[in-house]
This record gives sequence, structure tokens and C-alpha cells, in this order.
Amino acid sequence: MLVDRDDYWLNSEYRQWITDPDDPEVQKARKERQRRGVKPPPFPTLVPVALRPEGLAEIRRAQYEKALVEQAPAPEPKLVSVRDLAQMFSA
Repeated sequence: MLVDRDDYWLNSEYRQWITDPDDPEVQKARKERQRRGVKPPPFPTLVPVALRPEGLAEIRRAQYEKALVEQAPAPEPKLVSVRDLAQMFSA
């Protein structure tokens, strides 16, 4: 578990080192996440990168995949055009 945590920490730190908060693309992405109401999960999702016995590795992978599904954002509703709405209601 310590290896997983160290890997997560290092990747998080690296992203902070290489990301310019004043970059217009970064600001645009941040505003878009705020607009959609996307918030980070309450706890980090640790990728199981450590070398483990096969049975334990399968359990950790299953836990990781379950956490990804639980923390996945809800799909955004598909936007329809006025023409599509008119066709739906004229039928």
C-alpha cells in the first residue's frame, strides 16, 4: 500500500510542477468543471502499482475498478436542437 501511495503522491506533485495555473486552457478547464459541478472524490483513488501476489493483486484491482465506477461523474444529458424538439412533439 505504501508503494501505491508514493506513486500517487509523486504523480500528483509532478502534475502541480508542470501545470501553470495562469494558463488560459487550465483556467477554462477549471471553470468548466465548476460549471458542471464536478468535485474531486472525498479520498484519492490509488492505482494498485505495487508488485503483489496474484490473488491479492486481483483483489486490489477489483477494489480500484469499483472505486472508479463509484466516483465516475454522471453522464451529461445530451443537448438537442430546437429542430429535434419540434420533430419529437409533432409526431
